[in-house]
Amino acid sequence: MGNERTTYLTPAEAWALNDLIRHTWTEEGRPVGRGLLLKVFAIVKEFEARRNDPFPPEVLPIALTEDECWAIDFHVRRSYVDPEGYRVGRPLLLKIFGLILEMRNQEDLRTLPLADESIDVESSDVARRMEQWREFLSDESPDNGEQPPERP
Repeated sequence: MGNERTTYLTPAEAWALNDLIRHTWTEEGRPVGRGLLLKVFAIVKEFEARRNDPFPPEVLPIALTEDECWAIDFHVRRSYVDPEGYRVGRPLLLKIFGLILEMRNQEDLRTLPLADESIDVESSDVARRMEQWREFLSDESPDNGEQPPERP
């Protein structure tokens, strides 16, 4: 689970993570909270250092592991409103859901069995279906009402 994905946090989201994530949090026995909070601290410090810039950043990037995303999902409630009145929970969770789904999809793709390269394209069934498709695609009249050949 070492793969990371990057998302962008607003100052309110970074502060929310600081407020809600505990440094002692573990995910299936693995320490997660402290590493996640170190990342959050760096972002908060950067926002604070650049607060008086002519154009302070509206968002900053953070790279999160799947374990860190699950920790955020556990701790942040959709209805969370920070002390300054910003609704932070829902937008932050939507970002995290996207990262988790991306990571899970990548993992699922990695575990898919590769197509058997020994498929005989000349076998009678494959050849018959290919010929049906060729006939269908070469038909000059697209409105002939025919459907493509069905798979057996």
